[in-house]
Amino acid sequence: MSPDGQGRLIFALPNKGRMRDPALRLLDSAGIRGLGEERAYLSKTTDPDIDLLSVRAADIPVYVYYGIADLGITGRDIVAETGLEVYELADLRFGCCDLVVAVSRESGIKSPSEIPHGSKVATEFPNITKAYFDELGIQIETITLKGAVEIAPRLGLATAIVDISSTGATLEKNRLTAIGRVMSSSARLICNKISYKTKYDKVEAITNRLKGLSP
Repeated sequence: MSPDGQGRLIFALPNKGRMRDPALRLLDSAGIRGLGEERAYLSKTTDPDIDLLSVRAADIPVYVYYGIADLGITGRDIVAETGLEVYELADLRFGCCDLVVAVSRESGIKSPSEIPHGSKVATEFPNITKAYFDELGIQIETITLKGAVEIAPRLGLATAIVDISSTGATLEKNRLTAIGRVMSSSARLICNKISYKTKYDKVEAITNRLKGLSP
């Protein structure tokens, strides 16, 4: 227990992927560096009141929601997909991308509203995708894939995809065209609701440090 009686903070970070290195650099700039093996799932840091938890980016909202981690860094898209109630404390302004609807160039479809009822849409984000097309009044069948979503139209698995795009290079490579943006995303600092109350001083101090250092 630290002198202020608030206990240690567990900070969840992606264990791999596009957000891990920027997240580590941001924490390093804030004076928080992991001690021991870099890939250890739980490690102490140079800040005696903070431990790092390295898990899949997609699981970070779960660990934060259930209080295993007090704070976490993950994408806004991931938080939205889980639908879990956590506090979003800051837009850290890295890992920027769009979640887009894309179709084969040869499809002739120019906008999401032209996608026929009953079409199959492949995605890693079934909840966001269903909500988006429900809003358009289009009934679709979502096909949940865990990677390589962009090949689904070419293989005849789906009429369209909803996937992350940052530069458009992957879509271009697979002869896909983005026809609509579902949402924009970037790395967010999220917090467990109870931790925000019981460890408020520490949470606010870290939040302010990271806000001041983010791009």
